[in-house]
Amino acid sequence: MNRDNGKLAQKIVAAVLVAAMLAAVRVPTIVIVGIVAAGVLIMIALQRSQRRKTDLVFAFYIAADEVLCDEERRYRFEVADAIKAGEKVMSLLPDPPPLSSFALGALYYSVDDHNAAIEHLGLAAEEQILKDSIHKKPSRQLRRYVARLRQIERAPQRFARVNAAIHNLERLHRETGARLLAESQRHLKRLVEAYANDTAQQNKLPQPDGGMISPARQLNSITAPPPISQVLNDVYQEEATSS
Repeated sequence: MNRDNGKLAQKIVAAVLVAAMLAAVRVPTIVIVGIVAAGVLIMIALQRSQRRKTDLVFAFYIAADEVLCDEERRYRFEVADAIKAGEKVMSLLPDPPPLSSFALGALYYSVDDHNAAIEHLGLAAEEQILKDSIHKKPSRQLRRYVARLRQIERAPQRFARVNAAIHNLERLHRETGARLLAESQRHLKRLVEAYANDTAQQNKLPQPDGGMISPARQLNSITAPPPISQVLNDVYQEEATSS
C-alpha cells in the first residue's frame, strides 16, 4: 500500500467512526448521511484543488520548454507569460524542485534579466545538491509534486508532451545550468563595475555653484544688491543727461 492509499484508508476509517458515534447518540440517519456526504464532497474538492495546483508545475514545464527550445520563433509576450507561470509555481512550492527553479532562471536569462536569473539558477544549483539530503524535510506540496511526477513517468505515452518537456529541461539543466549562472554573474559584475566607475567620474567633475552660498565663503564677501530707490534714481539721471 502506497502513501496515498494509506491516507485514503485513514480517511475512510475516520468517516466510519464519526458515523458510528453519531448513530450511538441517536442522531437521525438522514443527518448522518448528510454529514458524511458533505465531508466526502469537501474532501474531493480539496483533492482536486491540490491536484490542479500540482498540475500547474507541469504546465509550466511545457511552456518553458516551448520557449527555451525555440527562442527565435517565440513572441515576447509568450516569454513573459511563461515567466509569470513560473513565478506562480514558485509561490505554490515552499521548496521548489531544481527543475522548476532552473526553468524560471533560464527564462529570465533569455530576456537579459540577469539579477533574477542568478537568483533562480543559484536556487536550482542549491536544491540539486540538497534534494538527496536526509536532513531535508520536504513540504506536503513537494510530496504531492513528486507523487504526481511518478504517475506521469509510469505512463509515458499518456503524458507524452509533459515527459518530453521534462526530459528537454533536464538536459538543458545538465548542459547549460552552470554556464548560464556564471555568465549572469559576470554580466551583473560588469554592470556594477560600470556603475561604480561612472559614479567616481561624476564625483571628480567640478560641481557648479548654482547660486548657493558655500559654507566656506565669508559673509563679508557677499555684497547685497542696491535698493530699488537708488536704481530708479540712477535711471532718471541717465535719462536727464541724455535729453
